[in-house]
Amino acid sequence: MQKDNQLLAVFRALRPHQWSKNLLLIVPAVAAQIWMEPDVVLELVLACVAFSLTASGGYILNDLIDFDADRRHPEKQSRPFASGQLSLSWGFVMGPVLLFSGIAVAYSVVNIQFGTVVVTYALLSAAYSRWIKRRLLLDVMLLAGFYALRLVAGGAAVSVEVSSWLLAFSMFFFLSLAFAKRLMEFDLSAQEHLSSSSARPYTSVDRDAFRTIGPTCGLLSILVLALYISSDTVQAIYGRPQALWLVCPLLLYWILRIWFIALRGDLHHDPVVFALRDRVSYAVAGAILVVLYLASR
Repeated sequence: MQKDNQLLAVFRALRPHQWSKNLLLIVPAVAAQIWMEPDVVLELVLACVAFSLTASGGYILNDLIDFDADRRHPEKQSRPFASGQLSLSWGFVMGPVLLFSGIAVAYSVVNIQFGTVVVTYALLSAAYSRWIKRRLLLDVMLLAGFYALRLVAGGAAVSVEVSSWLLAFSMFFFLSLAFAKRLMEFDLSAQEHLSSSSARPYTSVDRDAFRTIGPTCGLLSILVLALYISSDTVQAIYGRPQALWLVCPLLLYWILRIWFIALRGDLHHDPVVFALRDRVSYAVAGAILVVLYLASR
C-alpha cells in the first residue's frame, strides 16, 4: 500500500493536469488544416510527449526551489514534496532525468527546430523559477510567453510557419489568464497572511491594475482574432471562412465569464485547473471545434 501511495505521489509530482497546455502544439496544424494527416498526427503525439516530459522536469525543479514557501501555502502544501510524501532526493533525480529525456526525444525523434524550441522553454522555465517569477510584470509576461512558445513549438514540429496573427492573439489571450492567475494568488496570499515571497512582487495597490489590465487583454485578443478572420490568409485556407465569426462570441463569452468568476473570488488560482473542472469550458471548446469543422468544409 505504501509503495502504491509513493507511486501516486511520483505521478502527482509530474503535474499531469498541466500536460493539457501542450495541446496548444496542435493549433498550428489545425490552422493549416493538416492535423488529420497520419504523419502529422504522429509528429504531434511525439512532440506532446517531449514537451510534457520537459515541462514536468521544470515543475519538479520549481517545487524544489519553492519548497519552504510551498510548505506554508494553504493549497501548495499538499504537493508531494512540500507534504513530505516524496523526499527531496527524489526531486533531484526526477527533475534532471525528465528534462534531459524530453530534450532527447525532441531532438532525436521530432526534429532539430522543435528541439531548439524545447531547450529554449527549459531555459526560460529555469529562469522563471529562479528569478523572473518575483519580478514585477515580467512574471505574467513570461507566463503568457510560455503559451506562445508552445504554438511556435507546434509549428516547428510539423514544419508549419506560425502566423503572426496567431502569436498576437495568444499573447493577449494568455496574458489575460496570467493576470487572473496572479489576482487569485494575491487574494489568497492576503487572506492567509502569507509572506511577500508567496504573494509575488505585488501589493494591494496593484489589485485594481489586475482587474483592469487582465480583462482588457482578453478583449484585445478577441479583436486580433476578428482581424485575423477577415484577413486574406483565412479566406484562402477555409472553405467557409464566414463560419469562423462564431468563434469570436464563444471565446468572448468564455474570457468574460472567467473574469466575472475571478472578480467574485471563486476562480481556482490556476485557470487551467479551473477549465479542466468546468463543464462550461468543455462546452465552449466543443462548440469551437464544431465551428472549425464547418468552416473547413
